[in-house]
Parts: sequence; C-alpha cells; structure tokens
Amino acid sequence: MYKQPMYKVEVKAYLCSIETFVNEIPCFSYFDEPQIATDTPINNLIFNSGKQKLRFKITPLFNNEKLNKKTKIEINVFVKESDDFYLKKQVIKSYVNKEPLGELQWFEDELNFEATIPYNLDNSFINYSFINDEKDKLLSEVYNQYEILTNFINKQDVNNYNDLTEIRFNAFVKAHYLDASKQNYYLNKSLNSFKDYNLTLVPKIDYTLKFCYENKLVYLQKIKNAPGLILEDLSSGDEQLHFTESAVFFKDKNGKLKLFR
Repeated sequence: MYKQPMYKVEVKAYLCSIETFVNEIPCFSYFDEPQIATDTPINNLIFNSGKQKLRFKITPLFNNEKLNKKTKIEINVFVKESDDFYLKKQVIKSYVNKEPLGELQWFEDELNFEATIPYNLDNSFINYSFINDEKDKLLSEVYNQYEILTNFINKQDVNNYNDLTEIRFNAFVKAHYLDASKQNYYLNKSLNSFKDYNLTLVPKIDYTLKFCYENKLVYLQKIKNAPGLILEDLSSGDEQLHFTESAVFFKDKNGKLKLFR
C-alpha cells in the first residue's frame, strides 16, 4: 500500500500521432513526430478511489490518410510512491497493439484500471451540459477566457492569474501532496516560464470547439496541437516559440465559465 500514490500514464508511440484522455478529460497529446516515449502524471484527473478509464486515439502522421503498417503503440498505467524517485514503479495496466494497424485511418481503444488515493477531488459542481448551447457563441465565450488569461500572463499579473486558475491549482496541490511551503512556491512562480516573452494568443479562427466529460466540460483546440491556450512569440523567427497551457472550463450555477483543468 502506498502512502502517497502517484499514478502516471506511460506512452510509447511509433509512426503515429496520439491523444490520451483520463476519465474523458484530455491528458496528453503528441502530433506529427515519428516517435515519442514519455510519462504523464494523472492524479489530478482521478477524483476518487475506484475504477478509472483511460482512452487513447492514434491517427496518421502529417497528411497521410492511413496509419503506417509499422505503427506501434504501447501504453502503461503505473503507480509509485510520490516522494521516492528511485522506488520501482508498479505497472497496473498495459496495452500493446498485436495486430498491424496500417490499413486504418485511425484507431481508438480504452483501458480500465483501479486506483486507490487518500484524497477526493470535488467535481460535484460540474452539472451543466453544453449540449444545447449555440456553438459559435460558446466558442467566442471560451476564447474570451483565453484572452483574459493571456492578458494576465503578459502583464505578469500573478494575483489575478492565480484567482482564475484556483480550482485547477487546488486540485494540483491535493493530487501532488504539496505542503504549505511548496504551495506558496508554486503560486509565486506560476508565471515565471512566460517571463521575457511578448506572447500572442493564436487567432480564434485557428481553434475548434471541443467537449468532454459527457459534454459538461469545454475547451478549444488547434488542429494537431495540444488542447488549450496556445501562446506564440511572433518575434522568435521561422520556428516560432510557443507555449501551451491546459484550459478546460465548466459553467457554474450562475451561468459563468470557470476554469477547471
């Protein structure tokens, strides 16, 4: 039994793009690179102990219509003690494609796994469904929230940025077992990675409206990019420097968009 279990999803993908979702919330994505091997913490997407769902989707690289006949995918869900870097991880669920995927335009599957955590992350306030909302209007409303975040980032307005992202940060604190000193450290450093850049939000026309969590969460995604806020430094040359930050919203009982993850 782990005192402070840290759950992660390990992705190894060859000759494909990949997106993963934990409990139907975007977790990790990687596009148009020949191969990737990485792991991503998922505790902030596990709300309670019990059965969890990991879904993944792979698509062809670049503009190819079908997956490569040599496409390979391996996914492992593992757990380890959060504060012990050297402790051996325990793999609790795995997937490896056994059949060739080369004739498919895309491939999707899911894994169910059990998690035991010593905390609960409240999601009882996520009740509103966006299913009947007018989509163009909603896209503009979410984009407006992205503009507000961008403004706080460029002005290095830490207080307002932390207020807007409070729910996401509090979940991070619980899920990563942070004490008070570490909480303060992260709060004070929340915008440090954006310093010394003049960042611009990608245009609204580049975004597509996306839903998850039974249409109760909404976000924007630029094609073949990680979902959420994409900020570009337009002065950085041909290969423009850019930052991506998760920005997934729910609507509260007063009809206001609030950042969740």
